[in-house]
Amino acid sequence: MPRIRWQEGGDMVRVAIQGDIGQQAYHVGDEAMVHAAVEQFARRGIDSVVLLTRDQAQTRQHFGAQVDAAPTLVFPWPPADRERYLGEIRSVVAGRADALPASDQVFGIIETLRGVDALFIAGGGNMNSRYGWLLHERAAMAHIAARLGKPVVIGGQTLGPELSDTDRETLAELLTRASLVGLREADSLELARELVPDHPGLRAVLDDASDLPDPTPAVAPATRPTIAATFSPPEATPQPLAARAYARLLDVAAAHLGAEVSFLPHMAVPGTGDGDEAFHARVAEHLSVPAELRPIASALETAARTRDAAAVVTSRYHPVVFAWAAGKPAIAVAPDEYTWVRLAGALERFGRRSQVPTLEELVAVDSVLAEWLEPLSQPVRRPEPQLLAAQEQWWDDVVEALQAAARRGPRRRRFGWRRRR
Repeated sequence: MPRIRWQEGGDMVRVAIQGDIGQQAYHVGDEAMVHAAVEQFARRGIDSVVLLTRDQAQTRQHFGAQVDAAPTLVFPWPPADRERYLGEIRSVVAGRADALPASDQVFGIIETLRGVDALFIAGGGNMNSRYGWLLHERAAMAHIAARLGKPVVIGGQTLGPELSDTDRETLAELLTRASLVGLREADSLELARELVPDHPGLRAVLDDASDLPDPTPAVAPATRPTIAATFSPPEATPQPLAARAYARLLDVAAAHLGAEVSFLPHMAVPGTGDGDEAFHARVAEHLSVPAELRPIASALETAARTRDAAAVVTSRYHPVVFAWAAGKPAIAVAPDEYTWVRLAGALERFGRRSQVPTLEELVAVDSVLAEWLEPLSQPVRRPEPQLLAAQEQWWDDVVEALQAAARRGPRRRRFGWRRRR
């Protein structure tokens, strides 16, 4: 399928990409979705991007020293504080510059968005009350971009399931700001249609990171069958119980495949041994099969190692996406409702048929149920061609929507004030 490549008047469109990158705790899934956007845009002729990040140096380390990175908007966590701050930002963009101090971060954000043609909000699972500050960051960015006359497109999202009444209103307003919105589960699409029933741009999509480039340098293929294992430290279940339950599942899966286990952390502060790294060590203590504990690595390297594995066993979302996109079997365990919604939704979207047991169920039994191992007996198969074609068309439509700014020429709105010096 030919790629879209718009170019008018010799100027290429410049896009700001917002995602949860540059965090102190490196998060493979969040970083992977931004890598995917950069790659998909480049394939279609958008080479000029600004990555909005919490740590510009870290982002340049992972995306290339030449990348244009700028500070992203960071909201307070408490619900009352984030509501107050969003209201103050709305006042600023309505023309009341004195609603916030001249030193506030929002004035730099406004200038960053003034210097681009469009805003792309990368995919994720943060449009809910559980991560309400991230929802509000996106709502504020979309509000500013819209006020500046810039197109807004939202990549593949999970909406909810936890949403307060106030956050539902914020989410609905955010969705109306975007000309296109990707929803990566049927439940999210249904919720979006409930919140903005007349929105013409709601689309069912795969996760943004379903198609990622290989890392440079390339990852050497494994010399023996391995299971890529990734588990998040549980919040509701005591870690000792969870560690033993996950180890029991890994032992049975490894015996079934004649494989060793390679732990691939997805979230940790590099060099500290915390997060997934620390919990993986607890799981490994209970294993009876050989295991390798790897430190947190880049999103592209982690995805490549996951795709290379014989199978995946995980309680996280993106290892499943990496596995299924490559046609590899995956056993997914949901530690909570939020994760279950995403895993079950991905399962359905990729056309797979297997159960998603909960961690509570896994802990409660003394042996691994046969139906939980069914994915390991299924033939290796990549996603259906029509599914991949639909995802390619989605990215074509995303780029066309973003390129609308370049085709119609400059459209720079001014606020009713100048930034104070």
